[in-house]
Amino acid sequence: MTTSCVPVEITEKKLTSFMARLKHLIDTRDNRGKRHELVYVLGSVVLAIMSGRSYASSIQRFIKNRIEWLRRILNNPEAKPVSRAQLPRILAKVDWVALNEIIWVHFGFKIEVEQGKWYALDGKALRGIEQSGERVLLAVSHLERKTVAQKRMQGPKESEITAVRNMLAATGLEKGKITLDALHFNPTTTQQSHQAGGLFIIQLKDNQPTLFGQMSQEAAEAKPLATFKSTQKSHGRLEVRQAALFDINHLQLDPRWSQSGLATLIVMSRRTAQLAKQKSSAEVSFYLSNAQVQAGDQQLQTELVAAIRHHWHIESDNYIRDVSFQEDHVKTKDSNQGHVLASLRTLAIRVFREANIQNFRAALDDFSDDPAYFETFLRQFGVL
Repeated sequence: MTTSCVPVEITEKKLTSFMARLKHLIDTRDNRGKRHELVYVLGSVVLAIMSGRSYASSIQRFIKNRIEWLRRILNNPEAKPVSRAQLPRILAKVDWVALNEIIWVHFGFKIEVEQGKWYALDGKALRGIEQSGERVLLAVSHLERKTVAQKRMQGPKESEITAVRNMLAATGLEKGKITLDALHFNPTTTQQSHQAGGLFIIQLKDNQPTLFGQMSQEAAEAKPLATFKSTQKSHGRLEVRQAALFDINHLQLDPRWSQSGLATLIVMSRRTAQLAKQKSSAEVSFYLSNAQVQAGDQQLQTELVAAIRHHWHIESDNYIRDVSFQEDHVKTKDSNQGHVLASLRTLAIRVFREANIQNFRAALDDFSDDPAYFETFLRQFGVL
């Protein structure tokens, strides 16, 4: 974890709500001319985001129009509305690292790598920030779809490779079960996971041409250990998926993969038919794992196939961030402001996941329309 100015005492059990923890965030602004307490501003922004407000102008109007309600539930009777001009400037001064640590202390950041639980890691570009290359790296549990870690990134997309390795080491996920996209298929990352005792499934594309060629030939010529087929019909689409698993221990691989434990190839075929338009598409994807799969081990075979299917959850959360919370459409000139807002969206999504909310858009509307119901929810799930 990156060090910051968060005091040790914020981890005490007596601080049960997020707003109580937020009071320990050190305000780095100059005291001269300071009109608004930082906890009040950030608390108001969180509640605005959870009420479906995305843009700085709509967040500011939420604060102005709900000022009496905010004064009461945030226990700040003297609070004043924040102006449209002030709000971005305040957010730009927030210590992102300290805020991020408070969020994860609140949810219990120390990840206990649970046996059988899979996590997906992936980067998300923050396209609303004017500076190019601003992204956030997220780790999401497959089944619960809870974000368990996030890291701020800047630079070319390839910098995500190092960021993933650092996150795996810092969180202990290198010892657990992880899925990654093809960007991360390289000997250093696969070796890190394998040598730490973890399991990985990573997509293989032609960015590793020699290995990709070997696996393509194996899939075409060898007999699979097992095959799985499933059919799903929803939203006017019929989707047929087929998975084939191959033992690759007998193959002679390049020496640079010798410490990675590559053992199983999984080939996923998917055919999708749009029924109304009578259009269809097909794709084939390759994945490699260090899991040692035996012909009769159906439980592990099923687990690997399911893990690939569940990896899309992190992409699904990216879709929620862009559509429900309009992350890509919220333009910010200051990168720190953009990352602070992204962290607060992560907080909102995590709270919604804790509450097992399925329809995010409906929840945002409900909280906006019914402040009393919203307040009850906030207290029940530890925000207030």
